[in-house]
Amino acid sequence: MGVVGRVCVCIGLGGALVLSFFVIGSPASAQSALLDALSTRVTLEHPGGVADEVAVERVIRSGDTVATDETGRAVVTYPDGSTALLEEKSALTIEFVQTGAGDYVVRMQQTLGRVWYAVTRAVALGSRYEVRSAGMASVIRAGSDSYVTVSPNGETTVVTISGTVDTSAGGAEVSVPAGSSTTVSGPGATPLPARTESPPARPATSTSGPNTPAPATPAPTLTRTPAPSPTSAFVPPVATLPPLPVKTATPKPKTPTPTLPLSTPKPTAAPTPAATPLKDLFGPRKDAPGQPPPKIKAL
Repeated sequence: MGVVGRVCVCIGLGGALVLSFFVIGSPASAQSALLDALSTRVTLEHPGGVADEVAVERVIRSGDTVATDETGRAVVTYPDGSTALLEEKSALTIEFVQTGAGDYVVRMQQTLGRVWYAVTRAVALGSRYEVRSAGMASVIRAGSDSYVTVSPNGETTVVTISGTVDTSAGGAEVSVPAGSSTTVSGPGATPLPARTESPPARPATSTSGPNTPAPATPAPTLTRTPAPSPTSAFVPPVATLPPLPVKTATPKPKTPTPTLPLSTPKPTAAPTPAATPLKDLFGPRKDAPGQPPPKIKAL
């Protein structure tokens, strides 16, 4: 076999593997959904099994039942983006039914509580979403938002928020447009004519529906807190501070001003004796000022 033949064989085998992946993998992915517990307590029960509490995201398949208690809430997300939001004290069993054309119908059996349904516009032509209770069957059209409430006595109410929901019960059919609702009192009863309804606000979830924009979350405002000074943390409150001591001014002793010593009169020069005839006879004194010292004769 030449090089060209080997390349053709490899391409053929690769194409067969890819084709088998889509043929085998697509039905499996179409028959599953993702369950997310928004608040506890949420349980998941497989056919013939025991209810198990859900703490993280779980993959649910045909026949599984999701239930919430007085505080639990959960959301089921399908491969095409459609969602079913379970409020408190609700129960929902999910079934995937394959049609003759190969499409899948998502059939949900709601037995209790309130569930919000949001179906995208990307639903395949032959696929649809059905909601059934003990007294009513509903088909939610593509691009429609609605919710269904089932009371413990079997009374079922369908409220359409956007799009259209087709309902049937007791052999009668009622189309419920946006802003309207219908009610069936119980099994075997016929639905009431559609009437105007003001639906409540959809519960806030971390996973928003495909047709309902998520509410905008206001940005938190930053509050600037002044940083304390290094010593302010160690200063006790003013009320606890001890009173300051009262200082009494003590007069300082005065230092006597030093007195100057009394001046001592300086000696005055001896008066010069006046000349007399006797002094002139003998001549000046030998010790008089200005006289030469006396001469001493040698012995």
